[in-house]
Amino acid sequence: MADTEEISKSLTYISKEPNVDHLRHAYEQTVNELEPYFDLCRDSYDSRRNYWNGKSRDLRKHGADAFPWEGASDIESHVIDERIQRIVAMMMSSLNRANVSAFPVEVSDLPRAKIVSGFLKWMISSGYITRFTEEMELGCNYLLERGILVTHVGWQREDRKFLQELDLAQIALVEPEVAKAIEVGGNEQDLIFMLQQTFEGVTEKRAKQAIKELRRDGKATLPIVRRAVNAPEIKTLAPDFDFFFPPYVTDPQKAPYCFWRNFYTPQELELKVTTDGWDADFVQEMIENYRGVDVLDIEKQQEGRRSNLIQDYGYEAEELIELVYGYQRLIDPEDGSEGIYYTVFHKQFSGNENAPAFAIHELLNGYEDYPIVVTKYSEDSKRLYDTMTVPDLLRGIQNQVKVERDSRIDRNSLATVPPILHPVGQAPTDYGPGRYIPYRRKGDLEFGPTPPPPTGSVEIEQTLLQQADRLMGLDESAMSQLKLQFLVNKFLKHSSEVIKLAYKCFQRFGPDSIFFRVTGSPDPQNFGKGDPNENFDVTISYDVLNTDPETQEKKLAQIQALTQLDRNGRINVDNLLTVIANSVDPVLADQILQPVEAAQDQVIKQVTDDLAKIFAGIEMPARPNGAQIAMNVIEQYTSQPDVQQRLAADQAFAARMQKYAGQYTFQMQQAQNAQIGRIGTEPAQMGGIQTQTL
Repeated sequence: MADTEEISKSLTYISKEPNVDHLRHAYEQTVNELEPYFDLCRDSYDSRRNYWNGKSRDLRKHGADAFPWEGASDIESHVIDERIQRIVAMMMSSLNRANVSAFPVEVSDLPRAKIVSGFLKWMISSGYITRFTEEMELGCNYLLERGILVTHVGWQREDRKFLQELDLAQIALVEPEVAKAIEVGGNEQDLIFMLQQTFEGVTEKRAKQAIKELRRDGKATLPIVRRAVNAPEIKTLAPDFDFFFPPYVTDPQKAPYCFWRNFYTPQELELKVTTDGWDADFVQEMIENYRGVDVLDIEKQQEGRRSNLIQDYGYEAEELIELVYGYQRLIDPEDGSEGIYYTVFHKQFSGNENAPAFAIHELLNGYEDYPIVVTKYSEDSKRLYDTMTVPDLLRGIQNQVKVERDSRIDRNSLATVPPILHPVGQAPTDYGPGRYIPYRRKGDLEFGPTPPPPTGSVEIEQTLLQQADRLMGLDESAMSQLKLQFLVNKFLKHSSEVIKLAYKCFQRFGPDSIFFRVTGSPDPQNFGKGDPNENFDVTISYDVLNTDPETQEKKLAQIQALTQLDRNGRINVDNLLTVIANSVDPVLADQILQPVEAAQDQVIKQVTDDLAKIFAGIEMPARPNGAQIAMNVIEQYTSQPDVQQRLAADQAFAARMQKYAGQYTFQMQQAQNAQIGRIGTEPAQMGGIQTQTL
C-alpha cells in the first residue's frame, strides 16, 4: 500500500483515472472505524425486536442459566417497538397531510413559485417519484431505531424492452414502410437497417431471423419498449449497512468521500452497460468471477445478532454481486474548483489485463453536493455517528417491564401448581385436577409455601410505561406535544430537502416539459422545467395537533371567531377555505376544491345558462353558492335593452326573473344577518339589484 501522503493526494485532487486501491483502502478503513456505531445499531435492532441470547421460541427459559427455574417465563415486552410505530405513524400522517410550498430565493423566480408548489405536490402524490411513501416510511424507522436517516436522490432513466411476437399487420401500425418492404422483398441489408431503426436494440442476427420468420410465417419475435422510466428516484439507505461516511464527519456534505454499497444481479449489471455507460469488460469480469454473496453474513450485519434464532449455517445468493459507489469531493489542482465524482468498484478487484478496476468514473455534472440528504435523531453532539436512538433510550424501561411481567407470570405459575411436600421416597406419580393421590396418614402430602401475591407490580409497570411515553413525547402534556412536534418538524425538513433535490434532478435530467394536474383543476397543466439555475426553498409543514379531532375542532372554532372580528376584509376567505379543507382532509380537499378563478367562471357559466332558460320560459332555482357573483351577472343581463323590453312586456318572464334574483338576494341577506349577529354591526354594503323593479 502506498504511503499516507500519496493516498491523501489521490483522494483529494482530480486525476484522469481514480486510484481504486486507495479508494478500497479508504472504504475498508471507514467500515472498520465505524464498528462502535454498528454495535449500537445491532443492540438497537435486537432491543426493538426482542432478540436476546438464549431466547427460545416458546418464550420460556431453558438450560443451565434458566432462572429462577427451568421453564420460567421469558416473555417479550414491546415497549420500544410500540412507541417507534406510533411515532412513525405520526410522521407519515404529517407528511401525507402536510402543506408543500416553494418560496423563491430570487425575486425573478417569484412568478413561478405558485406553479412550482403545485408541481412539487404532484410529484409526491402522483407517483412520479416512485416508492416515495414507502422509502420515507423506511426512513422514519431508521431515524428512530438507528439514529441517522440517509436518503439518496437520483434520476432513473431506463427503457425496459420485452420480447413480443408481432405479425406484419402489427408492424405496419408502427412503421408501414417496413411491413411493405418485407412483403414485396428487397435488399436484406436495407431491411435489417429498417428493423434496427424501428425496433431499438435489435441485433443484426435477430433482425435476419425476424425477416426470415415474417416471410415464412407472417410473424416474428422482436423487442418492444414497454416500460419507459424517466423520473426522480429516491432510496432510503441503512446507515449501518448501505451508506458510510468517515467516522469523524460532522457535516456530511463536507466529507472528502463517502461510500454506498449495492447488490446487483447479472441482468441488472448488463442493463447498466447500456443505460449508465458502465464498462462492459468490468461488468463481464464481475459476472464471471465475483458472483455470490453470503446472505447469512449480510443478515447478521444488517439485522443484529439473532444467533439463537438463525440456524448456524450459511448459504450464498449465487446471483448477487456486491459493488461499492465511491463518492468524492475532489479539487482541481490548477484552479481550486470542486467537483463531485463517483466511482463504482469491487472491494476485492484491482483490475487486470481483461478489465479495468472500475465500472465507471465520472463527474456528477451539475451537483454542488453529494446526492444525499442526512438527518440525525439528536443533535447533542457534532459528530454524525455520535447519536442516540430510541431503543437506547428505552432499553432499561423495556427490560424492567419485562421483569415485572415475568415475575407476575412466575408467581401465577407457583400459585397454580405449587410445590408439593412429601415423604422422602414417596413422591406422587401424578398430580392435577381430579387425580387420586394416595397417602398413609394426614400430612404425608401438602403444598409447600408460595410467595405472597405481588404488591404494586402492575402500578410499577404503568409508571414505567408512562415514563416511556414522556421520554418520547407521547403523553398528553404540553411539553410532550412540543417534543413530538420538534421530531416531526425534523423529519419534514428532511423530506423537504429530498423534494428539493428531486426537483433539481428534474431540472437537470428531466424532459423539457411535462403535464401535471393541480388541485381543483380537471385539466392538466404543462410545466416547463425552466431555468436550471432558478432556486426555491421548499418547506413541508404540519401541526401534529391537527391529528387530534378535538384539538382540530377547537382550532377551527378559533379561526371562525377570528373572521368575525375582520371588519376590513384583511382575511382572504378563499385562502382560508383552502387551509381549513386541507387540515380536515387533504385528499378530499384535492377533490372538492378548485381555483378561485375556475370557481368564478363556473358560477358565471351556470347563471348565464339559467338566464337563457328563464328567457325561454323555464323557471330555474338559484344555485347554492356564489350569490354575489350571480347577482353581478343578473345586473349586467337585466341592463341590456332587449331584456328590459321583455321584462316590461312579459309579466311571466318578469316574475321568473324576480323569483330567481330574489333567491340570491335572500342568500346574501342571510349571510349579512349571520355576520351582524356575530360582530354586532352591519358589514359593508354588498352589491345587488332591486327585484322590485323587475
